[in-house]
Amino acid sequence: MMKNIVFALLVFSTTLHAESLKIGYINIDYLVSSSPQFIQANQIVIKEFKPQEEELLLLSQTIQLLADDFNKNSKSLTQSERKTEIQKIANLERQLKQQALSLKKQLKLKNEQELGKIQAVINKVIKEVAETQKFDLILYQEVAFASKKVNITPIIKQKLRQLF
Repeated sequence: MMKNIVFALLVFSTTLHAESLKIGYINIDYLVSSSPQFIQANQIVIKEFKPQEEELLLLSQTIQLLADDFNKNSKSLTQSERKTEIQKIANLERQLKQQALSLKKQLKLKNEQELGKIQAVINKVIKEVAETQKFDLILYQEVAFASKKVNITPIIKQKLRQLF
């Protein structure tokens, strides 16, 4: 009996306290991808890696031309010349794969760095909004449901635009 009373008081107390909580939810994926900071960082990364991407494209085209020439002229080549051409094409293909892998790693690292900067700005804005508007809890991980009443994504998005 005493346990039931304590449990009822605990539930009643929690319910009263929960009504006074100010909770907000942020759609973080939308916020990050639509923020001007993300758009600018994305453009900077594209611009930074464009020369390397063009170099890979040129190397790929060179390999294709060499392969086409080899296929067209292989019958007129000696065994030694064929072997040399095949080795040349294979070496260029290995070089292309290595450069592509290196570019992919560099791009991933740069994207992670830029995303980290953006997340830091977003977290700063979230904290500022939480403190100024007296939120008790702001969630931005996946949730099963969040009503428009608690969705503060537009507020954070506007603050990010102001910072930009």
